Amino acid sequence: MNEVLQLELIVGVVVTFVLIMIFVASAKKGNFDDQKKMMDGMLFDSPDDLRAAAEQEAKQEEMRAKKRKTKPEE
Repeated sequence: MNEVLQLELIVGVVVTFVLIMIFVASAKKGNFDDQKKMMDGMLFDSPDDLRAAAEQEAKQEEMRAKKRKTKPEE
């Protein structure tokens, strides 16, 4: 087998293994869990409900941003 092909194969296997390990670690930490969406999904059936939920979420984010701005720096 050509040395270049061997190197490509080894690098490909190592990179694949690293990416799989990163994915597994992230999944165990819960980075892919979207419990809020799953729980609230049944509540928002109509487009009006979805729009109201989006507006409420935007207001909450706006309040968080204001809170961060007004928070005294240490």
